Amino acid sequence: MKNYEIIIFDLDGTLSNSKEGITKSVQYALSKLGIIEENLDSLEHFIGPPLKDEMIRTYKVSEEEAEKAVAYYRERYVPKGIYETEIYPGTEEMLSNLKSSGKRIALATSKPQQMAEEVLQYLKIERYFDSVMGAELTGPRQSKRAVLEALLEESKIKDKEKCIMIGDTCYDIDGAKAVGLDSAGVAYGFGNTIEMLEHGALTVFKKTEDIIRFLK
Repeated sequence: MKNYEIIIFDLDGTLSNSKEGITKSVQYALSKLGIIEENLDSLEHFIGPPLKDEMIRTYKVSEEEAEKAVAYYRERYVPKGIYETEIYPGTEEMLSNLKSSGKRIALATSKPQQMAEEVLQYLKIERYFDSVMGAELTGPRQSKRAVLEALLEESKIKDKEKCIMIGDTCYDIDGAKAVGLDSAGVAYGFGNTIEMLEHGALTVFKKTEDIIRFLK
């Protein structure tokens, strides 16, 4: 097995359970467009991919309507939804263990950069990260591939063989594959274990303890 020195984590669904904040904010945005969704569970698929793309894919809205939906989403998410999240059990211990064993830890998320940094601070785990890369609010850096490309460039990471991406959906696995990185999934997030393996994940971890055992 490879000795991975740089561990790149996704945020939502991988380090924190952000279902409440994200789905309630999506529900609010949809209501502004005249679309009523009562069941928050049916909105879980918005956790992970770029919001605008998922709006267009799911509801067949125009690009202009999707952009409005993103603005409406942030009306609720920025002041309230961002704090409707909680760290998964064992996550801080896992990060601490990896850090103390000499691993470099990075974050690559489709959440806008500033929001990602705020969430890490709110969860009190920002000190474990050597690099943090999120999406741009309005620029082209939106997909997981684009975020990972920016992270690799900014962090001056040349040897991709030493890196692994860990996320909870096939978007994380696909993004890692697109930039030439190995990847693994977590089963306790919002993705599908079989789907992640089919897309190329090396393995899918059931618990945070499994991540430590795999990487040490």
